[in-house]
Amino acid sequence: MAGVFGLKKVYTRQRVDNWPESSNYGYFGGGANPTTVARLDRIDFSNETTSYPGNNITQARKFLAAVSSSNYGYFGGGGPPNVCTIDRIDFSSETVAVPPVGDQLTQATRRLAAVSSSNYGYFAGGNVSGNVTTINRIDFSSETVVGPPTHGANLTQARLNLGAVSSPDYGYFAAGNAPPFVNTVDRIDFSNETVSLPGNNLLQTRSGPAATSNSNYGYFAGGFSPPYIDIINRLDFSNEIVSAPGNNLPQARADFAAVSGGKRINAKGFKKHKTDISGNPIAKSYGYFAGGFAPPNVCTIDRIDFSSETVAVPPVGDQLTQARNAHAGLSNLNYGYFGGGSSPSTVATIDRIDFSNETVSLPGPSLTQARWGLAAVSALNYGYFGGGTDYAGKVDRIDFSTETTSAPGNNLGQGNFLLGSLSNFNYGYFGGARNPAAVPFNVSTINRIDYNNETISSPGNNLLEGRHNLSGVSDNANYGYFGCGNDGSLVATVDRLDFSNDTITPSGNLSQSRTGTATVSNSSYGYFGGGFSPSIVATIDRIDFSTGTPGPAVGSLSQARYQLAAVSN
Repeated sequence: MAGVFGLKKVYTRQRVDNWPESSNYGYFGGGANPTTVARLDRIDFSNETTSYPGNNITQARKFLAAVSSSNYGYFGGGGPPNVCTIDRIDFSSETVAVPPVGDQLTQATRRLAAVSSSNYGYFAGGNVSGNVTTINRIDFSSETVVGPPTHGANLTQARLNLGAVSSPDYGYFAAGNAPPFVNTVDRIDFSNETVSLPGNNLLQTRSGPAATSNSNYGYFAGGFSPPYIDIINRLDFSNEIVSAPGNNLPQARADFAAVSGGKRINAKGFKKHKTDISGNPIAKSYGYFAGGFAPPNVCTIDRIDFSSETVAVPPVGDQLTQARNAHAGLSNLNYGYFGGGSSPSTVATIDRIDFSNETVSLPGPSLTQARWGLAAVSALNYGYFGGGTDYAGKVDRIDFSTETTSAPGNNLGQGNFLLGSLSNFNYGYFGGARNPAAVPFNVSTINRIDYNNETISSPGNNLLEGRHNLSGVSDNANYGYFGCGNDGSLVATVDRLDFSNDTITPSGNLSQSRTGTATVSNSSYGYFGGGFSPSIVATIDRIDFSTGTPGPAVGSLSQARYQLAAVSN
């Protein structure tokens, strides 16, 4: 997949908060027409028009590859003749230059492929004087480029004209010409930069496929086998199984490119993405803490501004439609949803907050059953409310496209309530709970819902101690954190869940032991707000995702309360 920077990951970058201003443009660099060109064209995602911003890459070339960070795009390699040049485009000014450090690929290479993690870009394979296995890594923070053995491994097989996709944790290089044509899939683990064969390959040998991805799947389309083919293979990121989804290209072709479109949010009044308290780019502006028990139950919504960590009631003054506690919150890109709770009778109501104007309304659907003490997680297209005082571990699904609710049929493994929850791109995790039927009634169980097929299972590792009335938060990509709760007494404990292997390790303590908190997060920090400790408190504690340790209390809610719920935009 040469000639296009990492637009295939627009949606993923929005989810992991690595795109500071909502992706506004894509850039196409180099190519041949039929002579080789240096032209750089721009597509505007808001109206899908293309234009020529006026700056080109520094050398005319084709068969190049590209990666991107939050601020820059990098075009590397290409030919003929083969070059090792890396050009950088500054997204803020659209100027193009060789990176100041002067770093280049370690070999003059063409017909290579590339993937990006949040910190690095990887250029792999291609042709030098023959096919190579080399993987070059560019560090987005310093723009230095290193090759093996400095950073780890090479491809398992020398090849050119391969395709590449990436999930938050792995990059995948597939197919190509070795020769002969191959269907091999290599996987690079972003956490340790080792390359391995996951065991499942494309269903056909081919050269020159185009590749694109969303948060759950990678797609390899077309190629030359021979002859030219139209077949699309799908790689499931959750289990690395390769299949043919059944829909192919309308025309067989090879040596082309692909991108993925992220949903552009342009609602009136929507705050632009900015930076957090430490100056890091973030794709979320605010977190919202709603409801809770003060006493009595309240309908207050507090907003925390991630850029300054200041807390205020939203200017529009909107509140929940009814005072309640022990409810749950989840969100998508445009709305937050608060479902269930005690008001003081148990309710099934779902309130919706519109992130574009902070108004709260009843969108129409309710949970399939009134309950309190539930928890919630969010996938791309659906949200899931699980557990609560029906004691059956019931899971309800809200469809974000229609705002209808249903019961998909798979429930949590235990009849528990007052549980915590968190999620990443592929799974939602429900942890801990109070289960009146269990001995002891504080449980440590973690149940995991697979967003791909909605099956629920135990990943095999539980919390380090049984507790209820806890809450969870995650950085979406690498780790989740379950904090505080009641194990017979109030605790400040934070357990960390490693998404790569579902193991649990201790991760320090919050500033005070408490129960009944709610959490919001951006890409850099998670915030635990409110709680009971043993008096009702308004404290907001922050956990730093870069270190995995809880930090100091950074502020307070406008009102002390516990058993509240929270969402982030």
